[in-house]
Amino acid sequence: MAMRNDRVHGLLLPIGERSLLLPSALVAEIITLRDVVEQPLAPPWITGLINWRSRPVTVCDITKLWSEGIEANSRSRVAVFYPLAGRNAGEFFAILTSAEPQPRVLDDAMALMTNTGNENPLFSVTLVLDGRPAAIPNLTTIRELFYPAKTT
Repeated sequence: MAMRNDRVHGLLLPIGERSLLLPSALVAEIITLRDVVEQPLAPPWITGLINWRSRPVTVCDITKLWSEGIEANSRSRVAVFYPLAGRNAGEFFAILTSAEPQPRVLDDAMALMTNTGNENPLFSVTLVLDGRPAAIPNLTTIRELFYPAKTT
């Protein structure tokens, strides 16, 4: 039996009217939203801080960058991400989801190249999965959001 090289393992995170599709290896853990400490001077897309495994982690609602945001409820989850490339080992961050993320195995990597009218700089590619809009995030833009360049 031949192995397929174009198989992609991902995680589909529902965030409002669309979903984010990303490699599951970027996500450290999916947890229930709880005990968020607000940050008064933070941008509106920052939900606050959570205590995750004895470390503070910033949680964001990235839907606030293009719409009203997610109404947090009992179905909401938090996807805690490993630090992005070029960041320190302890610089975890998290994204609020509107429901439980779902694993996806895509047998055709070419489907990920179907960019359907992407105009948002947060997304590298937009596509339709399961009849719903989905996007592959632009990790460079996300990194710049969470870790803005320091001016000297």
